[in-house]
Amino acid sequence: MNTKSPFAPPARKARGYKKVKVLSLVLLALCWAYWRCPSSPSQSPIAWSPCREDASFLCGYLEVPTDYKDPSAGTSKLALTKYPATCPESENLGIIITNYGGPGVPGRDASFGEAPNIRKLVGNRHDIISFDQRGLGHSLPKVNCFGTAANYQRFKANTVFETTFSVPEDPFSPEGRAVLVEQQKEALALEDAQGALCGSTMGAEALGYMSTTTTIYDMEEISRVLVGEDALINFYGGSYGTVVGAYLGNMLPHKAGKIYIDGVAPGDIWSNEHYESQALLRLLLTDSEKTYQLFLTECFNAGSTLCPLRIQEDKSAQDIELRIDNFVSKLQAQPMRVANVTSPGYLTSGGVLSTMFLVLQMPGTWARLTDMLASAINHGDGTELRKFVTRAPGDPAPPDPEGYVETGQGELLRLAISCGDAPPYRADEKWPTAEDIVDDILISLKTYPRFGATVHLMEQHGGCQFWPGTGVGPKRFTGPFNKTLATPTLIMANTHDPITPYAAAKYMHNTMGNSSRLVLQGTIGHSYLAPMTDCGAEIIRQYFAEGVIPEKPETFCPREVDNFFVDQEKQEAVHFKLLNQVMGGQ
Repeated sequence: MNTKSPFAPPARKARGYKKVKVLSLVLLALCWAYWRCPSSPSQSPIAWSPCREDASFLCGYLEVPTDYKDPSAGTSKLALTKYPATCPESENLGIIITNYGGPGVPGRDASFGEAPNIRKLVGNRHDIISFDQRGLGHSLPKVNCFGTAANYQRFKANTVFETTFSVPEDPFSPEGRAVLVEQQKEALALEDAQGALCGSTMGAEALGYMSTTTTIYDMEEISRVLVGEDALINFYGGSYGTVVGAYLGNMLPHKAGKIYIDGVAPGDIWSNEHYESQALLRLLLTDSEKTYQLFLTECFNAGSTLCPLRIQEDKSAQDIELRIDNFVSKLQAQPMRVANVTSPGYLTSGGVLSTMFLVLQMPGTWARLTDMLASAINHGDGTELRKFVTRAPGDPAPPDPEGYVETGQGELLRLAISCGDAPPYRADEKWPTAEDIVDDILISLKTYPRFGATVHLMEQHGGCQFWPGTGVGPKRFTGPFNKTLATPTLIMANTHDPITPYAAAKYMHNTMGNSSRLVLQGTIGHSYLAPMTDCGAEIIRQYFAEGVIPEKPETFCPREVDNFFVDQEKQEAVHFKLLNQVMGGQ
């Protein structure tokens, strides 16, 4: 009997085979040196290859169980990037898994701009792993209820989904409250309509596995595949990524490695309040007015060249503030027409306030956005500002080689995750009426009269009662969020963050006790979109590269920027892309 394998090379070609084998080993060694390749495809589920967007990154896919406890549910596909460590292999400290926030920012696309920034902070001894959560970006299944970005834009156009609340001069009067109730009724109808469409086009089963709970199981699987079953999971997250970090440390405390979170939204409030509740938003808006006042002061001090909102006649920052307030009041009485052919329509007070709120979050974009506002306020030209408010998609880009097309449904990506995390209404629980929701918002407006009603519709905080994925999928994690960790979580906050304030970080820090350390930076902006202080950067570097934990429960890093208009952040384009992804342009 011939026992030779049918795949063995003929004996007369043995010398050539040896040459091929040697060459293969050389190529494998080169691959390892330059790309830090994982094991061969037969041993690893991820077939890494250089990313077409940036060849210094590796891209790949990981097939995971849709339901880790029910194999019959099938599989889902996660898109990943790896930004390989540049140190010798003997010095490699493993991986850091990232989340860039939202919820709804696709990690794959965001990584090309943000992973190099993370590398500068943590050093070169980790592979930085980013991935698209289920429903996002290149992962499958993907949230795509409307088919195209243009279809969803038509659905939202000239509605409160596009403009957010237009707040009357006296919202607490019966007449003013009625105006808000009418707008909230429109929002509920839109939430109902898009929920019904998502149910018919996507289905509850597909949408029910996109929660943060499922994301933690996916991160555990990514870690298992890349570094082993027993490896600790290192994590770097900002904004909503802090919720992911909180879930990770409390769902898998035995696997929690070094966890860094920046710009906190407390996980226990996130997971135990109905999504339209103002309880979380009221906490998150704590520093919104304080940040706005600093923005105005910086604008005045920078001068009209760097901040076009200032004019020669201004005597103080309050002059700028008054002019903006007057403009918003005029828009409330009569929206501004925009007759430009590329973005016809009108500007509302809600659209301008939501734009101002976004301005506060990203110092690197202040000059560009204040120029748009100045054109509308000083010259009556709202064309560019309206384009930004609507974020209308341009001509659709051709599919990439993998068939990926952006869908422009960022709000639905947010809902898929947020409604998967929020508690569903019980059968005996009454759904909130428009009047109920507005009365809750009015409480917020008493404390935050400028932005108290802005975020609710700007980010669609509500509608989970209509969302088909609510209550579907694995059991939601609801805490507790006070597990003891071997390595304390490193929490970062900024003194002037309009949407994830120090108060929220302090709340989480107090909940975690000795399992966390808090660093407060004297900087302005939202989470990692704000300029990092050298002091804060050194603490992060020591934490990841050297395993050094700050001794004190809290550390303060003082301000290092003279004027945030003068020292513009260099990541303007990256931040605009992140903004578009999470706010609807993805």
